[in-house]
Amino acid sequence: MHRNDNLQASMRDSARRLVRSALVAGVALCAAATTGLAQKNPCTVRHPMVDDVVFTGAKRVPTGDVAGQVTTERTGVFRRWFGWNFGVLTCLDSAEVVSDAAQIEALYRDRGFIAAHVAPSVTRHGDRRARVTFTIQEGTPIQITSVVIAGLPHDAGDSAAAVRKLMGAPLDDSVVTSLADSLQATLRDAGYARSRPREIAIVGDTAARSGSVMLTFTPGPLTWIGQVSIQITPNATKPALSEAQVRSTLGIRTGEQFSGRRISEGQRRIAALDLYRQVKLDTTATRSDSGTATDTIGLALVVTESDRRRVRAAAGWGTLDCFRAQTRLVEQNLFGSGYRLELNGRLSKIGLAEPLTGLRSLCATRVRNDPFSQQLNYYAGATLRPRGLFGFGDSRWQPEFTVFSERRSAVNAYEQTTEIGGLVSATHEVGDRLSATLQYAYTDSRTTADRAVSCTRFGFCRLEDVASFVLRSPQHSIIATLTKNPLLPTDDPGTGYRWMVETKYGHASIGRILPIDFGRATAELAAYHPITEWVTVAWRAQIGAVISPADRSFLLPPAERFYGGGQNSVRGYGQNLLGPGSYIVSVADTVSATDGTVIGAARAGDEIPRIAPSGGNAMWIANLELRTRRGWPNDLLRWVVFLDVGRVWNTRDLFSATNADARATPGIGVRLITPLGPFRVDIGYNPNSLEPGPAFLVIPGDASKGIVGRAICVSPGTTDPLVLGAGASSSSNSCPATFLPTGTRTPLSRLTFHFSLGNAF
Repeated sequence: MHRNDNLQASMRDSARRLVRSALVAGVALCAAATTGLAQKNPCTVRHPMVDDVVFTGAKRVPTGDVAGQVTTERTGVFRRWFGWNFGVLTCLDSAEVVSDAAQIEALYRDRGFIAAHVAPSVTRHGDRRARVTFTIQEGTPIQITSVVIAGLPHDAGDSAAAVRKLMGAPLDDSVVTSLADSLQATLRDAGYARSRPREIAIVGDTAARSGSVMLTFTPGPLTWIGQVSIQITPNATKPALSEAQVRSTLGIRTGEQFSGRRISEGQRRIAALDLYRQVKLDTTATRSDSGTATDTIGLALVVTESDRRRVRAAAGWGTLDCFRAQTRLVEQNLFGSGYRLELNGRLSKIGLAEPLTGLRSLCATRVRNDPFSQQLNYYAGATLRPRGLFGFGDSRWQPEFTVFSERRSAVNAYEQTTEIGGLVSATHEVGDRLSATLQYAYTDSRTTADRAVSCTRFGFCRLEDVASFVLRSPQHSIIATLTKNPLLPTDDPGTGYRWMVETKYGHASIGRILPIDFGRATAELAAYHPITEWVTVAWRAQIGAVISPADRSFLLPPAERFYGGGQNSVRGYGQNLLGPGSYIVSVADTVSATDGTVIGAARAGDEIPRIAPSGGNAMWIANLELRTRRGWPNDLLRWVVFLDVGRVWNTRDLFSATNADARATPGIGVRLITPLGPFRVDIGYNPNSLEPGPAFLVIPGDASKGIVGRAICVSPGTTDPLVLGAGASSSSNSCPATFLPTGTRTPLSRLTFHFSLGNAF
């Protein structure tokens, strides 16, 4: 014990020395930067430093497009603010400014604004600093008054919609060309692979400010898939997948009608196998015996295998996980079968939780104080992925089989240990970026705690809550998920939408003797709309409900309940603190009941007691964000203004420490762009008042003395005795929601800070 204590003390001292050294180095670096890098403004009186470049009057053309035409740029922030010899330096060049104005006018002419005029001006600030302003007068553009689209088959595109899009718009060559290219692509997708290049005729009348557009398409005959050849470059003597297996996964067969979309989907399925480092799919010409082209097109697929065995390891720090580490081993050709085996291991709460302690001071305060973060969280699992359902019977169904063991926790909510669990799932791509997943899951989870511990550590203070939490309970679930996600892989989508719908049927056996059947449904929709070149509106809506028998709803497992609040939810609340819960007080007054029994009443003092969430069976949450697309004061920073609204409640239960009505919390945030994604800081403001709820006084247990821990209801009006009589085993089931804290909430205490990596949605 002494050696372990000394080791932990040594580790803590080492960590403190490391932090102190880093701080000293940072201060020294800043001092060096301030003294050593600072220098006098190198620009001259005749050619002053450009502080800013401003565009005024740009209404019909995005300012970003205008800014892209000029060579004159703003001097970097470090030079402007601190005088450091670091970053972009721009000294004014008058000839260059005049040339920039001419480039902007050329851009406007291309966009149909033939009368646009740009006047540059320079405003000086002192002898060696200046601001450049480009004042734009757009004028009246040439408008499209006539649109003709010829040769486009009805099954290959909507000509009427294209005409409506162009009519009345400025005569912009780039817009017309983009629309023509889009129609040409739909023509190929519809099976007209040998269509000729589209023809564009644009005529403008500058005097009448009107123009006409004519798009001509020559589709040619419908084409069909001819021979499909496959070439495999293996990474060993024998390919991991045979040619027949690759062909089945591709899903394109001879004799089918040509479709560019289906060919792209087949190529994506091959790449999704994660077996090949190169996947090339090209069309090949098909000719008749006489040498003339036929109505069929061949395909040539060339794949090159990557390494069949890979090992990856990573480590990091998270606000809710403290230090964490994970590793992955992938075998791409298990026993020569072409099956993929993946072994995953994860550890979190490192440095804080037993047995890997010693770095507690480097963990976030909310995690250090969280009772569910005192044990090491882990995951160990193995996933087997056959290449197609039942081998290769239908490659469009992708099955997976997983077995795992884990311990996981939700801050302020619960801790759950699953000794053994299993998943069987199959995913089917039913449409373009639309996938369906069917899953069967089995878990055998438990948490061991007496009544006091379950209340103080896990937020389950009522007797009816404890049963579903502390008893070992196997659970069977059948899950169906439908997901549509056409967004490009990015940390910050600028336009588009995505949605997900999930339904779940579950059967749990609490303590292996109390069965409960339940249905759970959730849905999510997120969309992103650019309103200017600088700002994007992003919004998300979530809804969920659990249906279970009224007389057994209290048995619903904690992991199946809904929790609100936190960095990806309603950000004015702490993690999981929006929704049903209990007040845990430290002091209670004694009151004698009429029968002489001593009961308790919670003391509403200046200190706001802790709220222990227990989750709900219904929820809805809505998030609205205004996101900047450009950085200020430099390109690495993005700004966000948000409004989060939500509600989590029990439909058959008014037992709640927070109001069941909707809760709205505004806030602001900043995003620092990093190679790993945007580092996010959000500050949510909670204007909502606390609501009456049940209050509990916890009496700790002592196993050595045979004392069982208790959570005693001390809400005003309770009849729960402070001291149990002979033969009594526990406190009452019902605890009235009549306690209201009187502690004062300052404006600062209403702020909730969140730090994380990646956007909220």
